[in-house]
Amino acid sequence: MRLFVAVTSDRPAADHLAAALAPVRERPGAPRWTAPELRHLTLVFLGEVDEATAARLPDRFVGVASRHRAVRLRLAGAGTFPPRGAPRVLWIGVDGEPHDLDGLRRLASDLARTARSLRIPVERRPFRPHVTVGRWRQGDPVDPTVVAELSAYRGPDLHLHRFVLLRSHLGPRPRYAELGSWELGPRTGTAN
Repeated sequence: MRLFVAVTSDRPAADHLAAALAPVRERPGAPRWTAPELRHLTLVFLGEVDEATAARLPDRFVGVASRHRAVRLRLAGAGTFPPRGAPRVLWIGVDGEPHDLDGLRRLASDLARTARSLRIPVERRPFRPHVTVGRWRQGDPVDPTVVAELSAYRGPDLHLHRFVLLRSHLGPRPRYAELGSWELGPRTGTAN
């Protein structure tokens, strides 16, 4: 099964982002927009994981959650991947106080280390927190003013107090199934 660990935004932050995207949604050269219910901030992408290994993740994630505290961040700014050449992904960035951003990075690192301890081959590239909001297909026209307008975006404060393990179902209508969630701090998580 294809798995990843993420945090999702609360309703006010999601609604604020949707309102910020509205003025550029129908613009020629805008990307294909990610459905609001699929928007998330990936902490670690696990990829294909066999069921036996996946069954071991919940107990390990209880320990990860207990070592980290909630962070207060906000969605802010915008950019594209790749950073050079024709853009393929439009993202909204993450901003906050340095200790909160460091806390988010430490959480992502701890989750990756935990996955590797189960022999899940997690990539070792730097963690760049972002929320993907749109994608361009190769050869699609790209309107650079979409990115320019969204680069000034600043969302409301977002209190990230839990992370979730999601299973990705690909296809014409992608969807995610939550397999478990873990509250940050001394409490334990729940697996579905």
